[in-house]
Amino acid sequence: MDTQLTGRTALVTGASQGIGEAIARALHAEGVKVALLARSDKKLATIANDLGDGAFAIGGDVTDAESLCRSLATIEAKLGPIDIVVNNAGGLRSSTGGLFRPFEDVPDADWLETWEFNVLSVVRVVRALAPAMAERGWGRIINISSESGIQPDAVAIEYASAKSALNILTKGIAKTYANRGVLANVVSPAYVDTPIVRELLAQQEGAERLSRDELAAHFLPFLRPNIGVGRPGKPDDVAAAVVFLASEQASFITGTNLRVDGGSVMAI
Repeated sequence: MDTQLTGRTALVTGASQGIGEAIARALHAEGVKVALLARSDKKLATIANDLGDGAFAIGGDVTDAESLCRSLATIEAKLGPIDIVVNNAGGLRSSTGGLFRPFEDVPDADWLETWEFNVLSVVRVVRALAPAMAERGWGRIINISSESGIQPDAVAIEYASAKSALNILTKGIAKTYANRGVLANVVSPAYVDTPIVRELLAQQEGAERLSRDELAAHFLPFLRPNIGVGRPGKPDDVAAAVVFLASEQASFITGTNLRVDGGSVMAI
């Protein structure tokens, strides 16, 4: 596929591992200059060094407005104007240590932090970058959501509701900028085999002495029984969808939710 992305500049947040790292690598392979942003700048530096020319690692916190502004200014001074932004940073916030908690056990502070991390962080990034993209007449905004934003579980409702809000936010952004050449879409993965997910699964009862592959086989039937293809997703599965939406092949697609879920979500 001719993506026509050579020479573009992308920002990938949450790029230090898992899905974010895979997205950064996939875009770089298409000739894109890639800024990798996360709080763990040591991991980022290793990835950027591995990628070589056109990769730039920078530490920053998307939940801190001042930190984010400094990071964006540094990126554009180094690589030039940002054409593509992939808002991948996100996840659950917990003050108790437990992540998959029932509704009644989640305090207000954790609701607020989870929404800050998954929704307001994206608002800040897009607000900072989209107007300049529109002035140049070309841009791609790709927000990484979750199947939970469409099909929530009985636990971690704060996360599911934040991802649902992210979906609606993306639709509104798409309507705001479509006539100025800036396209905005969502990619919604299901259960993806990443270091963070493996770490969480390894802490669950029954996970003792299970290998990486055994973890997936053990937990898939009751965590995500609806995944029709019978396996967890891979970070590269998500990265391929992001590259497509960033490319000229997707120039008539905006405001959509591309679900990379192996059939997990039951609705059309």
